[in-house]
Amino acid sequence: MDKKENYFHKLRKRNLRITKPRKALIEILQDNHLTFKEIQLALAERGFTNVSTIYNNLDFLIEEKIAVELYIGGVKYYDLAIDNPMHNADSHVHILIKDNNQIVEINNPDIYEYIKKRPELKDLTIDYIRIAIGAKLKK
Repeated sequence: MDKKENYFHKLRKRNLRITKPRKALIEILQDNHLTFKEIQLALAERGFTNVSTIYNNLDFLIEEKIAVELYIGGVKYYDLAIDNPMHNADSHVHILIKDNNQIVEINNPDIYEYIKKRPELKDLTIDYIRIAIGAKLKK
């Protein structure tokens, strides 16, 4: 089963509808970090032009923890979360390489455990950890 089929399977398993716009949105977001404008343009190429439908479906996917909203470098991106080997819907690390605007994900559960065990956080229940790192290529 490929990645997008796995998403569809999980939606069906939760008794959630897989509408054509949701299906297209999942296909577009697969292996991409896209801004709303990029999503809008990609969906328009597939015939989906209603902006409120796009917003509603993005909100739905975020609420269901199928997608996540990321703020990196002052820009909002969207990314799929289920079965992403680099993160889950709650905790993840993204690096924005400023030279080429590329977003790279790293997965290291030790980072999350280290943060959760900090004495400053001992009285808190951590819901999620999201880290954005801005970087430039070494010259």
